[in-house]
Amino acid sequence: MGSDLNTLRHRFDVPARVKDSILSKPLAWFGGSLGAGLLTSMLVRRPRKREEKVRRAWWSLALSGAIALARPTLQTWALRALQSRFIPHDSTVNRPS
Repeated sequence: MGSDLNTLRHRFDVPARVKDSILSKPLAWFGGSLGAGLLTSMLVRRPRKREEKVRRAWWSLALSGAIALARPTLQTWALRALQSRFIPHDSTVNRPS
C-alpha cells in the first residue's frame, strides 16, 4: 500500500514530472516549443495591409515643388509680419539724446 501511495503522489506531482521529462529529453522539448511558437505566430498573425501606389497628377508635383522652393521666403515674410504686429517700433522710445 505504501508503494501505491508513492506512485499516486508521483502521478499527481505534475511539476516534478514535467521537470524530469525536460531533463531527460531536452531536444524534444526545445523542438516542440519551437514548433508551437511558430504555429501560434502563424495562426495569430495579422494580415498585411497592401499599400496601393498613389499616382499623383503633374500639377500636384508642380505645386509641391513650388511650395518647397517658396518656403524660406514665406517663413521670412511671416516672421516679419508677426514681429511688426507684436513688437512695437516706436521711433521715440530708446532714442539716444
